[in-house]
Amino acid sequence: MKVFLKFKNRKLENAFITDYNRTSLNAMRLGCWFAIFLYAIFGILDILMMPVSHHLMWFIRFIIIIPLTFIVFLLTYVKSLRNYMQIIISFNAVSLGLGIISMIAVANENEPGFKFYYAGLMLVIMGIASLFRLRFFYALFSSSVIILGYELTAIFIQKISGINSIDNNFNIFISNNFFFISANIIGLMAAYYLEYFMRVEFLQQEEIIDKHRELNTIMESTRMGLALAKHIQSNLFPASCPYLSNIKIHSLCKPMEDLAGDFYDFIRFVESNFIGIFISDVSGHGIPAALIASMLKTLNITAGNNKFFPSEFLKYINSNLAGLLGDNFLTAIYMLYNSESREMKFSRVGHPYPLLIRNGTITELKSRGVAIGLQHEIYIEECSIIIEPGDKLLLYTDGLTEEINSYNTPFEDTFFNKVLPSIINLSIEEIVELSYQKLVEYKGDEKLSDDVCIVGIEIL
Repeated sequence: MKVFLKFKNRKLENAFITDYNRTSLNAMRLGCWFAIFLYAIFGILDILMMPVSHHLMWFIRFIIIIPLTFIVFLLTYVKSLRNYMQIIISFNAVSLGLGIISMIAVANENEPGFKFYYAGLMLVIMGIASLFRLRFFYALFSSSVIILGYELTAIFIQKISGINSIDNNFNIFISNNFFFISANIIGLMAAYYLEYFMRVEFLQQEEIIDKHRELNTIMESTRMGLALAKHIQSNLFPASCPYLSNIKIHSLCKPMEDLAGDFYDFIRFVESNFIGIFISDVSGHGIPAALIASMLKTLNITAGNNKFFPSEFLKYINSNLAGLLGDNFLTAIYMLYNSESREMKFSRVGHPYPLLIRNGTITELKSRGVAIGLQHEIYIEECSIIIEPGDKLLLYTDGLTEEINSYNTPFEDTFFNKVLPSIINLSIEEIVELSYQKLVEYKGDEKLSDDVCIVGIEIL
């Protein structure tokens, strides 16, 4: 990245100058006060170094230069003059230098200050290079005018430049110039690199702002995309639970992020006595898991006659997803209920066992099957049970039981040993809702580490 003391891009250059003028105001104000303080305090030195003409020195200091510098200080608060502050401060710096040169010019040759007050000019040059925050070319102009003023004063007014001058004044003239030129070179180098690094920093800040703006655009686009994806995914979930004459179903799904990897669906049949209940949990979170979950909706629709056989239904899903999930996999349960025969067929693949609540007792309905997506050919056991009036079934994803509290203890033991036994006699709606509510209380907030999906079934 090459940076010079002027950007080729005019818009960028103008932006830098505006920013530089704005950020330099405090330094300029401090420089003005520092100059006023030094100019005033050195008035004490006038009594010692200019015993004859110190009244004239005080006139220059207190009547001309200090009021002028104070006026410049006040001008820094005028917003309309900010773009001209470099010029104003430059002329103020020159006036500070010319004030000292004027003292040298009017000093009596026999006064010590006649030879030694040149040192005050070095302080001004130091201020030009640092405190006043003058950009390089303004610093070059100001220091050049001051040195030129001293040279003209020394040659034509003090007349100490002659080789044959008395009191070795020529040697003083040469010595002063060595110090002036050296101090000026050092000061200009400082001013150059100060502006250079200010420009580098400004350019980096602009690049950061541009990147931040681009990032905000991307984030806003991502937010809009996620909002649309969330809306689309929400439409993939059943709009309501199905109603049959002797069955009541209640469901709940709480994604940990905008998009859920948990998914549930109700499979409808032409035959009014059949209802299919499907619940799944995709490994991982966020967009990848949600995309896989969304694929399940299509597979549920295209399963055809497989939906009459839970094991075949899950095998159908596996055959369509195996090899496509990368490092992901999914667990699932599919249950098929016949309201006429009250038979509930079910199969599971790696998913937490469904729970049967009957006569105050909680039983796990076990069946064998590995998770979907890991192998092209898998064995899935199909089981069945006759459901009695008053039975309740609870299907859930592991986000319910594996969530931990502040003591790093999973909710599982608390859920099975305390929560569920205390609510099994309630309606299925209350069981589902309270199960989640107790999970949140156990965790301490709703910032869960996994999606939670619960489907409850009650036989009337």
